[in-house]
Amino acid sequence: MAWKVGVAEVDITPPVGVWLTGYAARTHPCTDIHDDLLAQALVVENSEGERAALVSIDLIALTNEQVSQIRRLVRQWTGIPPHRLLLNCSHTHSAPAVGELAAPWMGIPDNAYLDVVVRKVATVVKMASERLREGNLLCGNAECHIGINRRQKTPQGIVLGQNPEGVTDPRVDVLAVTAPNGNLCAIAFAYACHPVVLGDNNYAVSADYVGVARTVLRRALGIPALFLQGCAGNINPRQRGTFAIAEKLGRELAGSVLIALGSAAPMDDDRLDGATAIIKLPLQSPPDAHTLRRWRQEHLARAREAEKAGRRGEARWRHCEAEWAEKVLKAIRAKTLPAYEPIALQVLRLGDVAFAAMASETFAEIGLALRQQSSFATTIPLGYTNGCIGYLPTAAAYEEGGYEVATAFKFYGRLLMHRPESERLVTDWLLRQLNRVKGGEKG
Repeated sequence: MAWKVGVAEVDITPPVGVWLTGYAARTHPCTDIHDDLLAQALVVENSEGERAALVSIDLIALTNEQVSQIRRLVRQWTGIPPHRLLLNCSHTHSAPAVGELAAPWMGIPDNAYLDVVVRKVATVVKMASERLREGNLLCGNAECHIGINRRQKTPQGIVLGQNPEGVTDPRVDVLAVTAPNGNLCAIAFAYACHPVVLGDNNYAVSADYVGVARTVLRRALGIPALFLQGCAGNINPRQRGTFAIAEKLGRELAGSVLIALGSAAPMDDDRLDGATAIIKLPLQSPPDAHTLRRWRQEHLARAREAEKAGRRGEARWRHCEAEWAEKVLKAIRAKTLPAYEPIALQVLRLGDVAFAAMASETFAEIGLALRQQSSFATTIPLGYTNGCIGYLPTAAAYEEGGYEVATAFKFYGRLLMHRPESERLVTDWLLRQLNRVKGGEKG
């Protein structure tokens, strides 16, 4: 097909001294840089002159304001509209705080750094747009098993651990770019697994296993490799704790990408289309005022105990719990509790491949359902795209409970968790748009 493709990347590694995010237990800013963080862009143009961009960013997430700023600059510099610009974050927990997670409990954002990052992300799309060359697009897939379901069932309920019987999404999707002479120019690969090999005791900047996989592929193929994070809300690496483990799992993922390249087939057409929307997710009712006051008092008391015992990490998350209860109490008194939570959704068609993307830490089951029910033969479900409101669990997970349902929204600065029907609202919109773009109707 008559594709033109451009690829670019820029370094977004922060200086030592910024706060990392992803763990409430961290007690001070970063002290080292283990490996670089990147922003990468793959821009495609079809025979009608329409362009679209896939952007990969080594951050835990983007805020809504950052997404808006990037979209404005990209449209101004390249003409690519928001519905054909996909901004996906790797979600590494060894990258700087961005402001989306509740400060200071998940790290204090460095606004000077973040202002530069926003401009760099827009810049990398501009650079890729200016490097367009004739090429071909191919897609393939393979399996990788570095992820494991983390919702472990215990007599006390669901805890963050390992559930070997739980659902994962082992598929690795690969989009390859070749020159007219057949030489490989770039690849983008998508997989669903939290980049949390490195835990809360790590104070070095790192892209985690994602960075290792990219480096291995670059060395093996001599080309840029872009990573896109899938629906990893309930998926962790099967091993955790050290850079050596990150190296091992990253190499394993890179091996699966190479296998997928072996099966990659050319795309049959060069149609581009997309759609974005903000839909409203209904929120749950808060606990009563008496329960909230008791909750606040208990967590403050336990925070003081933890501080006296030197358990600073525990003290931080208990202070966050107490602060959440106080905020909800104030909202109840002021009658300002929200009824809905907006979430950004996107469908993007690149020829024979469709992306179904959500601004959330989406459970793997939701991504699998989208892939199975999509009208496209190849559908790549993505989380952490165009922002992140927190977790999007399955409706069934609400009855089970656990961190993603009962606690995590507080660290995202939210007052209330959305309701179980949110899964259906999100998937219904995405499936409708997948059917629409498959039919060739312009949005």
